This record gives sequence, C-alpha cells and structure tokens, in this order.
Amino acid sequence: MNEKEMMNILFSAVDGMAKEYTDLWIRLCSFETRSDDFETLNIQSDYLAEYASAHGLEVRRTSYPAAGDSLVLVLPEKTPDGIYAGDNTSDTAETPEDNCGEGRTGRAPVAVLGHMDTVHEKGAFGDPVVRREGNTLYGPGVADMKGGVCVALLALEALRKTGIPHPEIRLILNPDEESGEHLGGEARNNLFVEPARGCKAAFNCETGCAGCMTVGRKGVLRVAIDVKGIGAHAGNDYFKGASAIREMAFKIIALEKESRADGLTFNCGRIEGGTVVNIVPTSCHMEIDIRFLSNEQYEEALRIVQRVAGHSDVPGTSAEWSILHVLPAMEDTEGNRKLFGKIADFAAEYGLEELRPIVRGGGSDSAFTTGIGIPTVCSMGAVGDFVHTTAEEAQIDSLPVRAKILAGVIACRV
Repeated sequence: MNEKEMMNILFSAVDGMAKEYTDLWIRLCSFETRSDDFETLNIQSDYLAEYASAHGLEVRRTSYPAAGDSLVLVLPEKTPDGIYAGDNTSDTAETPEDNCGEGRTGRAPVAVLGHMDTVHEKGAFGDPVVRREGNTLYGPGVADMKGGVCVALLALEALRKTGIPHPEIRLILNPDEESGEHLGGEARNNLFVEPARGCKAAFNCETGCAGCMTVGRKGVLRVAIDVKGIGAHAGNDYFKGASAIREMAFKIIALEKESRADGLTFNCGRIEGGTVVNIVPTSCHMEIDIRFLSNEQYEEALRIVQRVAGHSDVPGTSAEWSILHVLPAMEDTEGNRKLFGKIADFAAEYGLEELRPIVRGGGSDSAFTTGIGIPTVCSMGAVGDFVHTTAEEAQIDSLPVRAKILAGVIACRV
C-alpha cells in the first residue's frame, strides 16, 4: 500500500470520528480549569486518563505539591507487517514512502505538546459553559487549548484504529501553562524535557490560526522593581522627602524606551505605591513583562533591568529588583523551519491547508523542546480567536483538518 492509499484510509477514519471528538472537545471545555483550581484540574485529568486508557494509550501521571497533575499519554510505535522496533534499527528514511512503513522499523519517537488549564474563574462564561453556534464553539479553552488536545487525541486514535505505521507518540499535557507560577521552575522544565528526550520532532497543538503555523515564539521574563524613598509631609516638608513614585516614573520611561521592533520589549504593566495622598511616597512596586526572541536578548534584558534599577534620578531613593518568572524563547531555528516545510508540503499536497510560517509574541511550552534541540512547530491546534477573553471561539471544522495534518506528518514525513 502506498502513501496516498494509506492517507485515504487515515483521512476517512478522522472524518468518521470527528463528531465523537467534537463531543469530547465540548466535554473538556465544560471543566472550568483555571490554573490555580487544582481540584477541577485533577478531576479533568481523571476523565482524560480514563478516556486515554480506554483508547489504547499508556497513561503516565505525575502529581505536584502546588499544581494540578500532569499527564503523558503514549501511543506505542506501530511497525509494518507485525515487525517490532529493534528487529531492524534503521534510523533514517530517505522518502515519505519509507516513513509510511515500507519495511521501516525502529523509528525515533515524536512528542506532541498541550496544556489542560485555562485563564478564567468558574462562572465567567455563564450557563451553559460551552455554546455551539453553527461551525463555532464558544467557551473556556475552546481554542486555548482544549481544542488542540482534541486534535492530538483524534490524530492518535486515527493512527491506532487504522494500523498505519507510525513512531511512538508521546502526548505531554501541562496543568499550568497559562500562569507557569504553580508548577514553575525545574518542575515545569522537567515535565517536558524528560518525556521528550530522544524525540525526533515536537508538535505543539496550541491555538491555531488559519493559514499559518508558528516556528518561533518570544520568551517571557517577568521582573519586579521595588523603590524605597523618604517620607515627608507633602505640605510642610515636601523638599525633605524623596518620592519613590517619582523615581519609579523615571525607571518606567527608561525601560520602555528600550523596547524595539526586533523583538525585545518592556511592558511596565503593574504599579502600586504610596500610602496617603498628602505624604511623599516612601515605596513603590512595579512588575514588568519583558518579551525576547533569543537567549541573547534575554541576557541583554537582564543587563538593562540591572542598569535601570541601579541608577537613581531622585536623590535619596534606592531600588531592588527580582525575577518573578521566566519562560524561555522558542527560538526560530533551522530545524523548526525544516519541520514546518514538511508540514506545509504535506498539507498542500493533500489539499488540506495552505500554510506559512510565523513568529509570535506569546510564549509557549514549545520553548522547552526547542531548548533541548528538538525541531518544533507550534499552533497546530484547532483554529480560534479571542483567547484569554470571554469571547473565546474556535472553528469546529478545523478539528479534523488539523488532526489529518498532524497524523499524516507523523506517519509519513518525520
């Protein structure tokens, strides 16, 4: 059987299961899983783990003291003609037909990435939580990114049911992508790094946008600056004081003017200070969201913050700064571009979607796989818009299209 014949079988299977996975999509979105609602996240993980196990996936679950549980759902490798990996350890294929199983065994695994949390508190979307109008779903996570989780699960089930040869697939699901604050640090890094080791490629089913997929994403650095001043009566002793708020105003200007079009930006997004209006303020606190395209820009951002925090324009004031959160950049690499090319060629060849590569400002877990050298493409999930708002929406007909692309590329192009 050649590639086109196998893709006809695969695509037919995806279409036949589209309604089932749309229903699953609605069910998952009915769990209102804000990142800090560990109880509901774990109820959802119970549901997903049971569902995955019933559909032939190995379930690996990890609990954390201050976050919801993570899941790694594994579809074992399917080799052609009943030949199992290890009998023939050829590690490369020269043609798509070789990849699709004409004697190919022992292929390197691939990773698929996703997250299970959303941003809104319970009740924000009203009742019903999820609403369907024609081809559009509305609700928490319909695009970001429970739609993407369903794209991945549908792709895996189509490969399993059709028996089309494919490498081992590891679907890695994060419970704390939206905040990164609960799982954070080494635990969040290890959630992706350990299961993804040895993988040949990674596919992140984050929110899709029509006609494009993501080959690079900015990293996120969140920093706090605290300024101390000298308090004084605003009427009698104004010139004896040193305003912490005034000093912070200089720092805001100094930081924001460092933003530039090549990717490094400083958004002074939250500020609070002072006590009462008739006292020269003794303290001011600010939090800055910094975005960067590369590790080099990350180091540059740290130097800029250190310089600005260490300089005082208002005599008598001083400042300290600290790092609140870091998400590395998904750097735009040659490997990412090459993987995207395979995806775009496949989608065009089978008339599924015309795709172009983009670089986006929002961070994602794709940073962790690119960080260990795995070619990664992001935004492969269901196509949607208005994420992080109560108008969030997703296009239902994008579910089978993206599942066909994901399953086909994994089977035949990597």
